[in-house]
Amino acid sequence: MSRQSAIVKRMISKFSREVRETRGRRRAGVLAGAVLALTTLSAVAAPAMAEEQVTIAQGQKIVATDGTACSVGYVEPARAWTSAHCGLDGDQIYTEWGQHVGTLRWFSPSGAAGHDLAYIQFAGGTLPGGNPLTGDGMAPPPADGTSVCIDGRYSGRHCGQAVHGPGVFPGMHYAVGMPTSPGDSGGPVSVAGRPGVVGIYQGITEVNRNGQHLTFSNYARVPNADELAKLPHQGFVPRRPNREPGNPIREAQERGEALSSTSSKGVDGLRGLAVYFGLPV
Repeated sequence: MSRQSAIVKRMISKFSREVRETRGRRRAGVLAGAVLALTTLSAVAAPAMAEEQVTIAQGQKIVATDGTACSVGYVEPARAWTSAHCGLDGDQIYTEWGQHVGTLRWFSPSGAAGHDLAYIQFAGGTLPGGNPLTGDGMAPPPADGTSVCIDGRYSGRHCGQAVHGPGVFPGMHYAVGMPTSPGDSGGPVSVAGRPGVVGIYQGITEVNRNGQHLTFSNYARVPNADELAKLPHQGFVPRRPNREPGNPIREAQERGEALSSTSSKGVDGLRGLAVYFGLPV
C-alpha cells in the first residue's frame, strides 16, 4: 500500500468514528431532553393531584360518614356551621358527591343534648363559597314577634314569627309558622330583610299547651365574636380520600374515631351520644 493510500484510509476511519460519536451525543441529548420533559410534567401534575379543591357554600348538602344528610347554615373562611345532631364529634363530612369537606366539631361538649350547634373544620383544599342565601354576618337572635326565615335545602324559604318557646335546651330559640322537611337541619335562619344569620335550624318541638297541640321550629343561636376566637379547633385538617359508602372497614374506622372523640368529652359527651342515638337523658 502506498503512503498516500494509507493516509486516505486513516482519514476515512477518523471521519467514521466522529460520525458515530456525534450520533451518540445526539441520542444522549434526545434522551436527556425526554427525561427533563417527563420530570417537569410530573412536577406540575403532582401538586394538582395533592391539592384537590372543594368549594362549600351556604345551603349546600353535606353527608356524614354514616350517610346522614344535612345542610350548611353559614360559611366562614376556614369552617362552616351546621347542626350537632348531623354527626358525632369528630365525624368526617363529605359533599353529596363524596368529596371530603372536613371534620365535624360540636360547639358544646353535649352536642345535640344542649346547644345543637356544630362546625365543620375545613380540610386543606376546601374553599369557602360564601353565603348566597342570607349574605354575610352573624347576629344575636331577635326579639319575640320578629319575622324570621329559614332557607331549607328541601323545603325552600319559609318565614314565620320568633316566639318564646318551650326552652328545653339553653341556647335554643323558637319560631312558628315555618314548614320544614328532613334534611333542612343545619340550614340558615335569618331576620327578614336583614343580611346575615341569627341561628342554625335544628328541627321541631311539639308540645301541648292548655289542650292545644303546638309545633315550634327550633334554631340554635350562632356564636359571638369572643366564642369564635376561643374555638378549640382552628386551621385546617388533613384531606382524606373521597367517601366510600360501600367500604364497611373504612366506615367503621371513621365511626370509631368519632365515638372516641365524643366519649372523651366526659359526662357531657355521653349525654350527647345518648341524644344522637335517640336515648332518653
